[in-house]
Amino acid sequence: MPILGKEWYKGSRVNKHQPLMLYEDISHGCERFAVPVFSNPTFFMDTLVFDTFKYTSRIIDNTGSLASRSATPTFVCRCAGQCSKHCECSSGVYGAGGTVEDMDQLMWDTVRECNENCECALWCGNRVAQKGAMHPVEIFARDPWCGWGVRASVDIPFGTFVGEYTGELIDDEEATDRHDSTFLFETRVGSESLTIDAKYSGNYTRFINHSCSPNVKVANVSWDYDEIQLIHMCFYTDKLIKKGEELTIDYGEAWWTNKKFACMCGSAECRYKAKNKKFG
Repeated sequence: MPILGKEWYKGSRVNKHQPLMLYEDISHGCERFAVPVFSNPTFFMDTLVFDTFKYTSRIIDNTGSLASRSATPTFVCRCAGQCSKHCECSSGVYGAGGTVEDMDQLMWDTVRECNENCECALWCGNRVAQKGAMHPVEIFARDPWCGWGVRASVDIPFGTFVGEYTGELIDDEEATDRHDSTFLFETRVGSESLTIDAKYSGNYTRFINHSCSPNVKVANVSWDYDEIQLIHMCFYTDKLIKKGEELTIDYGEAWWTNKKFACMCGSAECRYKAKNKKFG
């Protein structure tokens, strides 16, 4: 439930210079930690997005592509306890503590984690993204131009998994029909190209802003037992992120190509400053 709700701005006794908590936990207990939402009384923010937003920590299988799979197991390990980097399930990306040691290797190909049929322990270092996020974050009013953003509630070390992009799984035709490409993320199930739409359903990753100098990278990760794998879009820190620092990703050139507004990330390396510029 909202703490202050849509009518928060009518409170005459509210300190106009202090952030206001609109929601104590927008996830409604879906995460290991509360995900609060803070507005800023010094400028107007559209809070209606939260009235129509359904929080989900999982992919919503609108296409039926996940439910219709063959249930044929893929790689299964027989490791006792902790898997080694030589395990057939491992992509060798994670260190023993479950953090990424080489960001280039993370981005090179699909990261394969152990699956539910593997015999290794649940604390195995090759079970990371599948467990969900461990480090708390909060949604906040960044500014009138970029809107809502996500920032760290604690220090988050380099190479740490910070969340999976969730939402409705739809096919390419449906994605085109929806017209608004703002919250679309391409993925696939096996060889089938699909899209995740987080406009109305998703989690806090949906509110992560673009930066031309991002501190978070997006990687392809799989951990399904079925050989027809869903590629999960997972976010990892590319540097130590301090408490209160905003999390940002690079939306990519394709996202910016048809946008009629300029990038407001503020980075000295900003590539999309000029409005209506043809990028590429």
